[in-house]
Amino acid sequence: MHFAHQNRQERREQQRDGGFALLVQLMPILILIIVSALSQLMVTQPPYSLSYRPSAGHVHKRHTSHLKVPFYVGDRFNEEFTGNNLKTVERSVEEDYISNLRNNCWKEKQQKEGLLYRARYFGDSELYQRAQRMGTPSCSRLSEIQVILDG
Repeated sequence: MHFAHQNRQERREQQRDGGFALLVQLMPILILIIVSALSQLMVTQPPYSLSYRPSAGHVHKRHTSHLKVPFYVGDRFNEEFTGNNLKTVERSVEEDYISNLRNNCWKEKQQKEGLLYRARYFGDSELYQRAQRMGTPSCSRLSEIQVILDG
């Protein structure tokens, strides 16, 4: 009887220790979940979008004053951004736009080079002509902007 009572008491202590051990093992996961949730709460939505995005509230079209880059804003944009704040946002819009143009220009050049390479490799003159005629509109627009920025 004494032995059975001692076994029950040891099992209760092991269960308590096991619960604590489980909590210690789950602690890193719980910390990650809490930090992730807090970081999501701290992230704010940008005040603009380079494309029309009704789901984010960016439905009103504007243009930057310097490069005339189109962008979309929410209903309260005019109230929240004036003076230097507006200039900062417009500068960000133009930087994002130029960055997108650079990426798209690189993609267009890669696509054109790929077609030219295939045309040469297979001796396909029609494909070669098509590749030669292929435009690179992002590169053209990037060149126009560079002239404005340099001039």
